[in-house]
Parts: sequence; structure tokens; C-alpha cells
Amino acid sequence: MKNIWNTYKSSFMLLGAMVVGGVVGLFWGEGASVLQPIADTFLNLLYCCVVPLIFCSLTAAISKMEDLTKLKKIMITFLAGTIVTGVVACLFMMVPALIFDPGKGAVLDLSEDVANASGSMNFLGMFTVGDFPLLFSKANLMALIVFTVIFSIAVITAGEKGKPIVHAMDCMTAVIVKVIGIVMKLAPLGLGCYFAILIGQYGKEVIGPLSRGIVMYLGVVLVYYVVSQTVMAYIGAGAEGVKVWWKGAATPTLTALGTCSSAASLPLNLMHAKEIGIPDEIADISVPLGANLHKDGACIIQILKISLLCSAFGINYATPRNLIMSIVVAVVASVVMGGIPAGGYVAEIFIISVFGFPTVSIPIMVLIGTITDAPATAINVTGDTGLAMIIARVVEGKDWLAKSKAQKEAQKECC
Repeated sequence: MKNIWNTYKSSFMLLGAMVVGGVVGLFWGEGASVLQPIADTFLNLLYCCVVPLIFCSLTAAISKMEDLTKLKKIMITFLAGTIVTGVVACLFMMVPALIFDPGKGAVLDLSEDVANASGSMNFLGMFTVGDFPLLFSKANLMALIVFTVIFSIAVITAGEKGKPIVHAMDCMTAVIVKVIGIVMKLAPLGLGCYFAILIGQYGKEVIGPLSRGIVMYLGVVLVYYVVSQTVMAYIGAGAEGVKVWWKGAATPTLTALGTCSSAASLPLNLMHAKEIGIPDEIADISVPLGANLHKDGACIIQILKISLLCSAFGINYATPRNLIMSIVVAVVASVVMGGIPAGGYVAEIFIISVFGFPTVSIPIMVLIGTITDAPATAINVTGDTGLAMIIARVVEGKDWLAKSKAQKEAQKECC
């Protein structure tokens, strides 16, 4: 029992803090919003770690590559895996939606309007920014990743003159990881406050007219979380891969649940990937990319929105056209549009244009997205390390985990 406590102490503390926060929010209601400054202090400190961690660790990882064809292989496998898992996530929600009808008996308030319901359709805008300082903002992580890849290739082509930069980035990464460790001392307090605010604001909505769909959604994401992460870890590294993935999964999962932010969870997710033993050049590329593009949880939400509104407006969802288009819309809206700067309501407008829903349904979709955001973020975040394990198998071979363990043991003996 003592060994279990020592191994999972931080996870138990986070879980306990979130349970206490949830109970406080349930009884305090919207008054729990006074805890926002405490919650924001923790979240802001985590946000400050994201940009330097991505830039330094990704530069170091790519710059160490002797063969850039590996980079191409990583990127192709990542994109293929993102699309495949997105489609699978859609099917996980689609099947119960067809059987149980999430919108049955729901009486929706369509009198509310939403201001500034617009968004940018500039797909290429997510990959670049107009000024160098804008790269160092969590709002432009895709542009930062693109610039970092170009910068890293330049470091490689610089030869001997680039080696000091690689060493400096290695050292900076180690320091930033220590900073994250210090920030995480505040995690129980910060996540507890966030959960209190979340339950206080939206707890009543779960038992309202959307309750049938929300309960169905929670059941689907729980099953998908367990099944998808176990399967991806098994494909990546067999039974041992499943064991090591679940061993460290609690901290990034609970952080994602508490903050509803993939960016805030990114530093901890990268640390989880390194603890698993995923090679740096794979983890440092696929995990930050996944935070922007690999969003299975968001795919599940889009299917819930579409199926629920089809039911509410008397549209037959169970037609080949609607089923296929809902998958296409869900994957595109979640994978592509989620990364567009100032995307705003692009996903909702996209759904409306495809299925012909009235514009007054936008507030309902926004509400559904808000209530379901926490578990969806947990799926989005944790799926990145599972996909990274599959990429490691494709790029490094099926014995990559054993090789990684051997390298760690060798390093310990040297030290």
C-alpha cells in the first residue's frame, strides 16, 4: 500500500482536490466564480511554460536527427493516425446516437441569440503569423511549430556552428521541465478551484433538457477513453505499452479535466510521453501537433451536436448522406477549424450550412460544447501520447520500448 501511495501520490492528491472542488461547486453554485483568480494563477503559470517548452524541446529533437526522412515518416504517420482515430471516435458516438436518440423529449429554448457569430475561414492563417513576437503566444502554437521545424532544419544545415544551439536547447528544456515541476506544486489548489467553478456554473444544465444527450455522451467518452487509449498503447508497444501508459496517465488526464485546455495540459503530456519512453524526436513533434490537430474528443462532441439537433428539428439523422456528412463535418471541424486563429463559431456555422439548421441553434451548440468540454479535452490530450506510441512503432520498430528502457538503464549506470 505504501508503494502504491508513493507511486501515485500526486495523482491521488489531484483527484481528491477535484472531488472536493466539485462538491464545493455543487453547493456553492455560481458563487464559486470568486475562486477564479486562484485558478487563473495556476493556469497562467502553466501557459507560460508551453511556448518555451515547444520551441526548445522540438528544436533539440529535430536538430539531432541524422536523417530528415524520419521527420517525413513521423508527419505522415501522425496525419494518417489523426484522421483514422477521428473517424473511429465519430463512430463511437454515432452508434449509441442512432440507438437511443440523444434529443428525444428535449424541449430547447431557441429564443436566445448570439452576438458576433462569425469566424475566419483562413485555413492557411494557422501556419504563419505576421510578426516574429506573435510566434511566442499560446494562440499561435501551429505557427510556432512550423517556424521551429524550419529553424531546426536550418540548425542542421549549419553544421558545426549549429551544435552549440542544440546543446543550449537541451539545457533549456531540462530547466523548463524543472519549472513545470515547481508550478505543479500548485496543481491541487488550482484544479480544485477550476472544478468548483465548472460544476457551479454548469452543474444544473446537465440535469436540464439536454440531460439525456449529456448522460449518453459521458458514457461514450468514458468507454472511448478506456478502450482507445488501451488499444493505441497496445498497438504501439504491446501489453508492456499498456502498463506504462496507464501508469502515468492520471496527471495529464486530471489536468485536462480541470482546466479544459489542451495547451495548459501540453507540458504535463510531454512529460508523460518522456516517462513512457517515447523517443524525443517523436514525442516533441507529435504531442505538440496533437494538441492542435488530434482531437478525438471534439469529434465526439460534433456528432452529439448534429444528432441531437437533427432529433430536435425532426430531421432523419439515420440516412446514408447525413451519417457520412456528419463524420466528414466532425473530423474537419475538429481537426482543421479548431486551429484557425479567431475561429470563433466556424464549426457551428459549418454544421448549420451542411445540415440546414436555423441560426438560432448556435447558442444550443455552444452550450453543448461548453458542458462537454472537460471530458472532451481529456480525450484530446491523452490520445496524443497513445498516437505517439503508434508512431514510435512505425518509425523505430516494434522493439522501441525495450530499446528505450535499455537506454535509460545505461544512463542510470553511467550516472
